[in-house]
Amino acid sequence: MLPLKLRYSFLILLFSASISLAGDFEKAIPPENFKWGLSLYGGLLFQDSLDEITKGTPRIREHSYILVTALARELWRFRDWFGFELEGQVVRHFDEMNHWEFNGLLAARWRLFPWDKYLDTSFAIGDGISYATEVPEIEEKKDEDAGRWLNYLMFELTFGLPQTPKWDVLFRIHHRSSVRGNIGARDAGSNFFCTGTRYNF
Repeated sequence: MLPLKLRYSFLILLFSASISLAGDFEKAIPPENFKWGLSLYGGLLFQDSLDEITKGTPRIREHSYILVTALARELWRFRDWFGFELEGQVVRHFDEMNHWEFNGLLAARWRLFPWDKYLDTSFAIGDGISYATEVPEIEEKKDEDAGRWLNYLMFELTFGLPQTPKWDVLFRIHHRSSVRGNIGARDAGSNFFCTGTRYNF
């Protein structure tokens, strides 16, 4: 395992190189005027915490699934580099849990990568609020004081062909937590690994 300072230095170097190389391709990427994005995705529940997932050894829990419809509206964009968007979600839980979930969030999306003329790519991080229509059983098992309201966090990668800019494939971590006890019960939360599609218009 690399030292923390070395890992951060590597990430900063990689990010800087991406900006430098992406600038060479910027003129080759046609600007899009899409302001809206409609996503449909599904996912499986992870047994692990978000910290454990980032270590690269997640365990998938059987019999707990979600299906999500999400509508996003871009608020502002700097050229074709990055932008901010609002998103609202309607979530249905299946099998081990059978309730509805509603999420609202603000997301930042990085859009410029060196390979975009071959595979259009974006990376987004979003944070907001999450409400479940009943206390999720999985979260209650982790903390008996679990409630309906929690923080919502997402990490997303999208990929699409430049020839079909309206359509993307997405991969997302769908995360509910208390932010270490700041919103709701400290140990309550859940993580779903999801994949689906996004329609830009």
